[in-house]
Amino acid sequence: MSNYVVGDIQGCYREFTEGLKLIEFDASKDFLWITGDLINRGPDSLQVIKHILSIKSAVHIVLGNHDLHFLNCFYSKKRLSKTDTFESLIKHEKVSIMAGFLIKQPFVFSKRIQTKKRSIKVGMVHAGIPKNMSLKKVETLSKLSSLKLKSNPKKVLKKIFEKDKKKYSIDSISGAINFFTRARVINKNGLPNFSFKGKVKDIPSHLSPWFDKKNKVMNDLDYLVFGHWAALEGKTNLSKIIAMDTGCCWGKELTFLRLEDKKKFVVKSKQG
Repeated sequence: MSNYVVGDIQGCYREFTEGLKLIEFDASKDFLWITGDLINRGPDSLQVIKHILSIKSAVHIVLGNHDLHFLNCFYSKKRLSKTDTFESLIKHEKVSIMAGFLIKQPFVFSKRIQTKKRSIKVGMVHAGIPKNMSLKKVETLSKLSSLKLKSNPKKVLKKIFEKDKKKYSIDSISGAINFFTRARVINKNGLPNFSFKGKVKDIPSHLSPWFDKKNKVMNDLDYLVFGHWAALEGKTNLSKIIAMDTGCCWGKELTFLRLEDKKKFVVKSKQG
């Protein structure tokens, strides 16, 4: 039995299935961790969701911002933007089942797994985790956020997608969800700045990456994996906080990581 993490798939179905063959994924004994953004930008969001549903008992997922955008379009009847590529998904006769599956997924996930040498605890989030939050608090916020989202999708999603996110406390439901699914950089007070999307070397001096060695959540984890920030190209310069989004939908790569030994498996993008 092995645990594999894959970065943002974003509708890149051909690369996704090629990667599953490359790692010889066996849904009867292996587990696939997905760092969010299963859909959108790539050409085959519908096929990606269908495949994941077919192996759902072997999959661990956290929601990403593109997954939330799809849910917002579905539950609030929002018109798709020109850059959205999930029209076939949202028009599918079983879209309510697919949306129902996604909305049940958490924002933060952690699990203890056994390697050849020892037992390790691994956490997963799509974008980031507030610097001074313990794993217990993070998982409590994730559970509360999921419960709120499932109980009133339209209302919660409307709040999440409000343009003025500066008012949000990271302890609030909307603030936590936005940090978990959108954060890349933070200010000196640990609050996210959602406008920056570039490389680490281009971060303005008053901002810094959300991750560093002093993140409180790492007191309770051996490793933390995340997606969202393609410009990192899979590099954080930290051994225990691992970036998985390697820009498949932008013509680069889709990366899988075996958690037991940190071996990477890379599929070249067929996009662009």
